[in-house]
Amino acid sequence: MKRISLFAVAALLFAGAQLHAQAGTKQDSTKKATSTAKSAAKTADKAAQSAKADAKVADKAADKAAASAKTATKAAAKADSAAGTAPKGTKKKSGGKKSAAKKDSTAKKP
Repeated sequence: MKRISLFAVAALLFAGAQLHAQAGTKQDSTKKATSTAKSAAKTADKAAQSAKADAKVADKAADKAAASAKTATKAAAKADSAAGTAPKGTKKKSGGKKSAAKKDSTAKKP
């Protein structure tokens, strides 16, 4: 009788240890999943912040490009107006005698 009770106690102890080990594994996997989810959330948050910073930089670059385009347009307009109005005194005077076409000196005389 003592052997049977000893065997039963050992079996119960073994079964309890098994159940305890399984429960501990489930908690560990839950903790691991939670920590994995937290780290994934942190990574996503960092990526979002980086994207916001990149968007701000791109926006500033677009503003600078727009300003440069405006400056270039103004400069082109000034260049066009300057090309259309030449300074006084640089125009060649037209008129006077027009020289006749030169005679061919290599032609044979009759």
